[in-house]
Amino acid sequence: MKGGVSTSERDMLARVDLPTGQSPGLPADAYWSDGFFRLERRRLFSRRWFALGLAADVPEPGDMLPVSSAAGRPLLMVRGEDGELRVFHNYCRHRGMRLVDEARSGERRIVCPYHAWCYDLSGALVRRPHYGGFGVHEHQPAQGPGLEPVRSAVWNHVVFVNLDPAAPDFDEVVGPLDRRWSCYDFRRLVHGASLSFEVAANWKLAVENFIDIYHVPYVHPALNRYLPMDEHYFVKEGEYVVGQGSAAYAPRDEGTGRLPEFPDLDATQAATIEALSVFPNLLVTVFSDNLRFILITPTGPSTCRERVEIFFAGEAALAPALARERETVVERFPAFNREDVDLVGRLQQSFESAAFERAHFSEFFDGNVHHFQRMVAHACAG
Repeated sequence: MKGGVSTSERDMLARVDLPTGQSPGLPADAYWSDGFFRLERRRLFSRRWFALGLAADVPEPGDMLPVSSAAGRPLLMVRGEDGELRVFHNYCRHRGMRLVDEARSGERRIVCPYHAWCYDLSGALVRRPHYGGFGVHEHQPAQGPGLEPVRSAVWNHVVFVNLDPAAPDFDEVVGPLDRRWSCYDFRRLVHGASLSFEVAANWKLAVENFIDIYHVPYVHPALNRYLPMDEHYFVKEGEYVVGQGSAAYAPRDEGTGRLPEFPDLDATQAATIEALSVFPNLLVTVFSDNLRFILITPTGPSTCRERVEIFFAGEAALAPALARERETVVERFPAFNREDVDLVGRLQQSFESAAFERAHFSEFFDGNVHHFQRMVAHACAG
């Protein structure tokens, strides 16, 4: 090691820091090796804000949910008696025992299953049985360690966490996107549907595919008929947000134009779709009548899970009379996502078995993918 960066890490930075048309991108083993996967957990996901779940996962006081995080650390989401959502490391401060193994509701305390140390829903230690000897219990210990908290923030229903107490404020990540999308009143969002996909590919391939428009006419011919590749534009907002958009979104199914839209959109905004990646693992697509999130969780070097959550633009969208229209809007996604899941799975197999070692990026089309790879490399080398 020299200056905290190994020779191989310096080589990786040299690769990604070249201009897009010259950069070979990340090495192939960044998409399948156990070593790089551990590096990402230790340096990327343990130091950056990343999407963990939804606030609705723990809707009521006393609800708690254990979560296997992208950083490889078990975390615990808890809704306190004060209504606040908090995230803790999921272990007891006594001997490190896992506190909660399954979702719970209506709890007032978190009790360790090993020695019964007891915490309230704010994470404070409130009881240590027999701590001073047989029958000598300690209540409200003044010096006792509470649960280890994790920095968290809720953004439009999505829970983000950061395991690094010294990391920058969350606004540095989403502030530019908030300003870009200020015309959408996301306070109106109501949950409409949930989907889940197991993907036989590295999590980065799922992100890169999402921000790549080059493949659309070849992999998604049906989508390309009403959202053609040449009607897209590229988006970069701040350091953490990249993707693409189009002001010519015109699906032709029975869900088109029948659901309530976000109010006060002009004609161009009403015809616009933008699909953006919030580094590292949240994908967001905004439409005039709904907002779609994809939370990507790495489950291994060669696998990941996509959690898809669809929100509509106001309570009126949930009317029984609009059930078929909602279903049509929801069904648009899996129709072409199955094509993507198959594609990135085949790409994963190619990365693991072929001699491929460098990309030959298109300077025009691959700027977003190159930017994402650069962020990954710098996070892992830092």
